[in-house]
Amino acid sequence: MAIAHRLVTLMMATSLAVLAPGAPRANEPDGGWSETRFWTGCAPGPAHPPPWPDPIETHAPPTEPPESVELQVALSGSDRVRPLLGSGFNLEHALWSCDAFRGLFRTELLDAFRPAVVRVDSGLLPGAPAELHADELGPAVYTSMLSSAPYAKSWAFFKRLNRAGLKIILGVWGGPAQFTLDGTRRGTLSPAHYDDYVDYVDTVVDFLVQRQNVDIWATTIANEPDGGDGNQIPPAGLAYIAHQLAPRLAANGVKLYGPDTANGENALRYLPALLDDPLIADNMAFVGFHQYYPSSEVEDVIEYVHSRRPALPVIVTEYTSFGFGDLDDGQEANAQIGFGLDIAATAIEHYRAGVDAALYWDAVDYLQPGHDAITRWGFLRGPERDFQRRPRYYAMQQLLPYLQSGASVLPDRKTGGANLHAVSLAAPDGTPTIVLVSQDWGQIDLSIVLSGADAQRYPSWTITRTERGHLGERMGRLRFADGAASILLPPRSITTLVPTGLSPNDDDAAE
Repeated sequence: MAIAHRLVTLMMATSLAVLAPGAPRANEPDGGWSETRFWTGCAPGPAHPPPWPDPIETHAPPTEPPESVELQVALSGSDRVRPLLGSGFNLEHALWSCDAFRGLFRTELLDAFRPAVVRVDSGLLPGAPAELHADELGPAVYTSMLSSAPYAKSWAFFKRLNRAGLKIILGVWGGPAQFTLDGTRRGTLSPAHYDDYVDYVDTVVDFLVQRQNVDIWATTIANEPDGGDGNQIPPAGLAYIAHQLAPRLAANGVKLYGPDTANGENALRYLPALLDDPLIADNMAFVGFHQYYPSSEVEDVIEYVHSRRPALPVIVTEYTSFGFGDLDDGQEANAQIGFGLDIAATAIEHYRAGVDAALYWDAVDYLQPGHDAITRWGFLRGPERDFQRRPRYYAMQQLLPYLQSGASVLPDRKTGGANLHAVSLAAPDGTPTIVLVSQDWGQIDLSIVLSGADAQRYPSWTITRTERGHLGERMGRLRFADGAASILLPPRSITTLVPTGLSPNDDDAAE
């Protein structure tokens, strides 16, 4: 009887959906559901007009004499940390519905940045028609929505990522709004619907793995359950959900990650309940959380995780900068070079703190229906701007390719230079790289001293720089004598040093 009532209710809701303009409507002939709340392709929308204007960046000229700073780098030794998982970024999978993006994906992103991990969302919006009641939702509805036209090309992108050998992790930007206490996507998930939420996440994963033949490394339990962009879920509730999800996802060869909180401090509120449950902890691929600024919170999370599970990786699953405008609302960053320096400095500090990987939010501008905007976080502008490179593209190209899988952070020590962020890296083959991000408004007179058995091995290093007026340009060579050299760093700049002829991004070897 209950089944018959459900079918009648679903048929009535379907007929109403057909009459509701702009709402998800029934497909014919099978009575399934189709997503019509947004459109994809090269002109995605709807997004609120008008676009924000591009700002004009200004800077203050240096007025003080250069600060003297020393950086000591150990090129070899037994105290290197464990190899990195690599770097990566977040991407909107619906980008694949724009043909112009497909031809750029390898050259502009894969080859340029060498990502190892890519985080993609489970759907631009939860796959649940707004006019259905919570008790009318279920796997058949979710699957139908995900099978509809706006998503058709999205799942091909997952397969493209698989072919490129990248690890795919899945974000879940909230379950159906019908499951929250206030009926909104960002509301608090009702405990009465915890099991329904589990069904939703499991259905999305099963759809991708079984129907689309996508290989997924791990899925989040929930995105920003601490009150960010997604359902709000308290620590005990998240642990309950994870406990139910773990065995169901394991059947598809998919692991969990979390708590995916908005910062490390909140991650520490959620982690005890997750790591105290062996079923959850044994099925976690890594601990993941967001951190949008350098902070000792990152080290605190790593220390806690490794005290409980020494082999469990820790990944910052989102980082960016909120200091240059409302990019979520479609505003362009009000200082392009400054934005690039800020995100590069944040990434450097995360890796220095000991993360196994960090994923930038996000690589290319595209529609986010949850914000009713074409957001402006990208290294590349969106399709309406022909995927043009921003200055931050060049800044991050001087860092991310060297944070590749199997690389390691070298021990170093800096004296002075409060506004200088430095990281020294060894590629899997041992080739060293030094990346220097100066957020100082004045010049820095930097002395570099190399130590270890390889200190004399590299007498000449190629200089690449991004600053006002220069975007990822070669700026000559730095000569070392007896393992020491000096270089004058311009204000507000990122400088990368690689032994001449050994950079993966240049042709010095042919010189």
